[in-house]
Amino acid sequence: MRCTTLLITVLTLLVFSTSLNAQVKSVEKEAERQGTKRINRKIDKGVDKGFDKIEEGIGSLFGKKKKKKKKGQAEQVNTSTETSSESAVGNSSAQSPLQAQAMDVQWSKFDFVPGDEVIFEDGPDIMEENGEFPSRWDLETGQVEIAQVNGETVMMFLDGGKIIPYLENSKEDYLPDVFTVEFDFYTPKGGNRFSFYLTDTKNQPNSVSQEFEVTPIRVSTPGGDYVEHSERDYTYCKNGCWTHVSVAFTKGKLKVYLDETRLINIPHYEHNPTGFTIYPYFADASENKAFYVKNVRIAKGGVKYYDRVLSDGKIIVNGIRFDVNQATIKPESNGAINKIFELMQKQLDLNFSVEGHTDSDGDEAKNQTLSEQRAKAVMDRLISMGISANRLKSAGWGESKPLAANTTAEGKANNRRVEFVKFQGNAAPSGSSSSIGNSAFDKLDKKAIGAKLEELPETINIPVSNPDGIVNGAGTVILFATSDGNLGKMEILDVDESDNYKLTVKYVTYNYNGSIHSQSDHFEIPGTYTCDFDKGTIENVIYSEVDLRLGRESKTNTTLYQGETSMLRIL
Repeated sequence: MRCTTLLITVLTLLVFSTSLNAQVKSVEKEAERQGTKRINRKIDKGVDKGFDKIEEGIGSLFGKKKKKKKKGQAEQVNTSTETSSESAVGNSSAQSPLQAQAMDVQWSKFDFVPGDEVIFEDGPDIMEENGEFPSRWDLETGQVEIAQVNGETVMMFLDGGKIIPYLENSKEDYLPDVFTVEFDFYTPKGGNRFSFYLTDTKNQPNSVSQEFEVTPIRVSTPGGDYVEHSERDYTYCKNGCWTHVSVAFTKGKLKVYLDETRLINIPHYEHNPTGFTIYPYFADASENKAFYVKNVRIAKGGVKYYDRVLSDGKIIVNGIRFDVNQATIKPESNGAINKIFELMQKQLDLNFSVEGHTDSDGDEAKNQTLSEQRAKAVMDRLISMGISANRLKSAGWGESKPLAANTTAEGKANNRRVEFVKFQGNAAPSGSSSSIGNSAFDKLDKKAIGAKLEELPETINIPVSNPDGIVNGAGTVILFATSDGNLGKMEILDVDESDNYKLTVKYVTYNYNGSIHSQSDHFEIPGTYTCDFDKGTIENVIYSEVDLRLGRESKTNTTLYQGETSMLRIL
């Protein structure tokens, strides 16, 4: 009876869809373009929902259910690989073939490295005029305008909107054999799919469309197959969210990533990518469902990192990104940093000077300081991952060493870079780069920290701000014991009230024998983030390894909370 009901539902939906499509085609002769488009849009949404219900019914009919992770299940993650292991059941040394065997699985879910020569980039530029069509693009259909969203300049798709890069050679195949594409798109509350094409659909009309449909939780390929994000469900992004999309093509091999997870991995892609098109078909500002796009970059791939070191003595990396005017490393930079980390692990005699460079926008002195801070942030990340500090040093060159003219967006993008320059011998011990210091912090070693932790009054949390302002800001020293049992110290260098009360701190953790386990002179903890001092990271921190959480109780109240097995004490 259940099968019969399901088949009747399928047939009814198909007949209903066919009937509606026929009605729309007959109305097209009379209706205005916008009205027809919205009717078609609503039909597509209705059919999508109907087929979703059918798929759910078929899944339950045959007993197929998506596996869910048990509550509290731990997952061991580091910045280069995701590791999953299962223990065999029982204590017997001789297992039968039916018994589970211990598995040690190493899986890299984010190996994206951006191309090293930018051939098209659009932020959009802050000089773009609000309300105008974006100047670096060409329009095929719909309505697209420049807008400001939370202080950022973005492209706003008001009514569909299919756009392509405005290039002189747009009728030709302008994508090389090895290339990467990146962009951020915003899905509004209740928003539907977003499409991009690896062809220029306006200027290359005879090519295969190569349409990819993406949402924050899945990617569909031109063949209609799709892959869902293993850690997201339909509730993810229910109120709207930004998603970073990365595409890597290497001589026939194609990969697509959502944020820091690879979803598509095609070893032999059957088409030839020739261009790029963006098309959020379901964008409709009249229904409060405008889509936004920013940070579009198309880059040509290059030589492997080790080959570059052998030939040039350095590696130029454009794929390490930072927050605007900050030294905070963006998550999409992990792929490039992981490649450097893996190279240094394999080549133990390879030492790098990490050197930051900027474009010429803004104040020259500020650019110099920013380049130094960014280079040091990358160096600190590699040290926190396990590279010995005596194999690394950092420097900043500001805008003084451009690779290209700073007159185009692409030239500026190529000048904003991090270089890894090979050097011989060991790096000299580096002092603090911060002008803010605290003699109490500097005098504390592991033994003194241990004694102080026993003396200081117990505190479960430490307030940072309240309605009266900052209560524990720059200069505050906090002692801690980590979830791994290491002792440490932290000094607050800055509290940024304009950026969700983000903390900038310096810290040191010590091993049992008193040697340094991890440290950083410039470590940023964004509001509502958790932190693992043992690994020196705020990314992918599992619950049992949380040492500290920066919480926001209200607009003005911010508090530092200790982890389940860690300890915090204010000095």
